[in-house]
Amino acid sequence: MNFQPEDVLVALEEARRFIKALPPAEVPHPLRRTRGSSSRRLTPVEARTLYRALDGDEELRRATLDNWGPPSLSGADPRTAASVLFLERSENWESQARGYLAEVELDGAHDEIERLRRRERALREEIRLLHAQTERLRHQAEEEIRERTAHVLQDLARARERMVDLESRAADRGREADYWEKEANAAWDDLDEADRRYNDLRDRYTKARSLSDHSDANLAGPVGFSRDPLETARMLDQMVGYWQVGADAEPQQAALSDPLVLPSGLDPKSIDAMEWIFFEAPRLYLVVDGWNAAHHWHYHQQIVEKPDAQTKAFITNKLENLVRYSVGHHKVSFYLDSRFEIGLDPDWASQFKSRRLTGFYVEDADDAIVLEVAAREGEPVVVITSDNGLAERCREHGAVRIYSEALAQWMAHSPV
Repeated sequence: MNFQPEDVLVALEEARRFIKALPPAEVPHPLRRTRGSSSRRLTPVEARTLYRALDGDEELRRATLDNWGPPSLSGADPRTAASVLFLERSENWESQARGYLAEVELDGAHDEIERLRRRERALREEIRLLHAQTERLRHQAEEEIRERTAHVLQDLARARERMVDLESRAADRGREADYWEKEANAAWDDLDEADRRYNDLRDRYTKARSLSDHSDANLAGPVGFSRDPLETARMLDQMVGYWQVGADAEPQQAALSDPLVLPSGLDPKSIDAMEWIFFEAPRLYLVVDGWNAAHHWHYHQQIVEKPDAQTKAFITNKLENLVRYSVGHHKVSFYLDSRFEIGLDPDWASQFKSRRLTGFYVEDADDAIVLEVAAREGEPVVVITSDNGLAERCREHGAVRIYSEALAQWMAHSPV
């Protein structure tokens, strides 16, 4: 066994104290740095230097022993006893020193074993506590799962009961909705039939009036039409009979309703006017100056070509959708002037004789529009045109004007 500085560290510390007590001139040259060191403990370099000096200098060992005054071997701890033997160098000192150092190692091993045993006991206790905690948490989790499962099953049962109830109520509401839808469709069919009869009687009245020898000057006042289609039909029956038989008495004039006015602040040139017609207005009669509307649609879209059949088809489709989906389910008369529509199919107007929109292809659209407005005087009529002259003529019969610019804006942004 070769000795290391740490084996005789006590001897090295005593040698250091002895050297520091010597005058500088008496300190061996290799140990002067050790004497001048200010560290409280030996550094590894200083320990190796002192070990080599003591190992090779018997006089230095003796001087260190004399300065130290070591305890007896029997009363010293193993490390101190090994250091004393290292300095004394008695017979068989190495084997004795190894024995003391072996005791140190054995004591250290015993201490380590005891430390490990304590650590084992602590770990076993920790494992026991963890097992207990795990078991407790498992029981808590199982109980919580049982409770939550019970709640979920209760909620599921209530949800199923609610679903059955809602399905039953939905079925009832569906049957009720079907009933009222049928009733509403029947009502609209009745109204459409009344409108059809109204249009037929109005045509008969117009033809009879043109054949009569009586002039318009003989009439005491404008002919008024009730908002009620059935009442209007009865009135037109009287008018046709009057013109056909040449009676001297005028037909009884229906009572006029309050004149139609736009909501306060509504600009008839803006899209807001058409939005009002679509979303809010009650049932109206919309009389459209077709050529004027087509022209302003091209102007709005910056199209330089003249309006063609495709343009008219687009506008009439938009108007069909407007009256179909509007709140008031309005009626539309769409007039085209043969003076501007050269080469148009004479049967063009027939394709628009639907429940919602009627197309007219006439020689003078302005006069035809004024004639219809006059025939509907007292009813809620809106004329869509930007022709000021036409608008003024229609206004004399109580019609309200919406500009074609407003219609063009609405068609560009319409939801239908």
